Amino acid sequence: LILSEGRSLLPSDFQLKVNPEESLLEANFRNIGSIMNQDLLNRIRVYLTQCRESDYTLPESVQNAVTEDFVQLRQDDPARFTPEDLHSHLILARLVALSQGKTSLEASDWTKVKELEANRRANRTPQPRAQASMAGGMPIHISAN
Repeated sequence: LILSEGRSLLPSDFQLKVNPEESLLEANFRNIGSIMNQDLLNRIRVYLTQCRESDYTLPESVQNAVTEDFVQLRQDDPARFTPEDLHSHLILARLVALSQGKTSLEASDWTKVKELEANRRANRTPQPRAQASMAGGMPIHISAN
């Protein structure tokens, strides 16, 4: 997870622009030192490590639903949904399931991932990433590794 006020120099698979309320932003970042203590940072590290190391399965029934969705999206518009997009969806689906303490993907998780990605695509800046302006928001970069 990379938090940045501008374009990050670190590579990332996803970029999410956050537009917080100014008063909320000021209040939270003014007190960041007291919030981000060593104990909390260690708990976050343990959580992220557990998510990364957890066993995870994709049940056959959900695999079939994913395949059907992919085929349908490719038939509708092959340029809009690529194999790389499917890979990104599957990574996000794994993270969604693991973040809820699940060891396998459920159909409801897959639906949630499709909604999240549709919202992300609808809200993303249409400019090329290298030239995207992040004024007014803080981009969050998420690496799938």
